[in-house]
Amino acid sequence: MDVGQRLREVRKKTGISQRELAKRAGVTNSTISMIEKNSVSPSVSSLKKVLSGLPMSLMEFFDSEDSAKVETPVV
Repeated sequence: MDVGQRLREVRKKTGISQRELAKRAGVTNSTISMIEKNSVSPSVSSLKKVLSGLPMSLMEFFDSEDSAKVETPVV
């Protein structure tokens, strides 16, 4: 899953609009929109700032449910 798709998914799960997230994070609405459309790739610091509006850490953002399903083989 890409960053834009993941941000949209997380934002919708929390039930907030792009405009509200932008306001909370202190960025423009167009910034959120461009990230979600994958028009821009945010820097780590920009993504961290956007996630502060949710609130969510970078680790939580990149930790997907798929990673929990990976089983470590026992030898």
